[in-house]
Amino acid sequence: MQHIMIDLEMNKIEKQWRGKNKLSSELIEIGAVRMDDHFEVVDTYQSYVKPEFGTMDAVIIDLTGITDDKVKDAPGFAEAMDDFTEWIGPGETQFYSWSMSDIRQFQHEAIFKSYPGTIIQQMEENWTDFQEEFRRLLGLHHRIKLSYAVSAADYEFQGAQHTALADAVNTAEILRLSKDPERFLTVMKPVLDLVSKERKEQTLMDMCPDFFAAFMEAAEKDADEKTDGAKADQAD
Repeated sequence: MQHIMIDLEMNKIEKQWRGKNKLSSELIEIGAVRMDDHFEVVDTYQSYVKPEFGTMDAVIIDLTGITDDKVKDAPGFAEAMDDFTEWIGPGETQFYSWSMSDIRQFQHEAIFKSYPGTIIQQMEENWTDFQEEFRRLLGLHHRIKLSYAVSAADYEFQGAQHTALADAVNTAEILRLSKDPERFLTVMKPVLDLVSKERKEQTLMDMCPDFFAAFMEAAEKDADEKTDGAKADQAD
């Protein structure tokens, strides 16, 4: 089996360009890292994708460095997906990304643009939200940013953040670390110790905040009703 880490960059679509399906963003870059069955990196992939609606958003340009000039001669969505599918190749594949936003972008844009390729279904059936998996491995209550995960792993971020290939490369390194239990425990020991200490110091209310918030709200409502009832009795 091969393992492929994917990262996407998207451009915001202005309202006047949106259709009835309300596609809010378009794919502008695909980055991916191929790993073998032992999670050794064997290849990488990068392609810009030309958006169909409008021009590059100024905020996205500042964030990613992707300008209109970089995407003007790039393949459109369908051509880019066909090329990416060819790079993925046949055979059993597990796909990963940092959160579920990337697979959702593939799904929504493929539907919106009537892309007929079967790769989307293959991804849906074999997709891992590695951000969630990493959170569980550390025993954290909340998801964390990729840059924080890289720092926690005592690993220096390679390349520029918010560029698809660099993000995929760095996420792949965290994935590779997580698949080596002995090394993972050694490298992540300071973080694991901190999480363990925080757990011991937590109260039941800390560990179940939503439950106790609902409980307190119900208790306050009950107290208010009793107070109102007592006032009514006094008035009588």
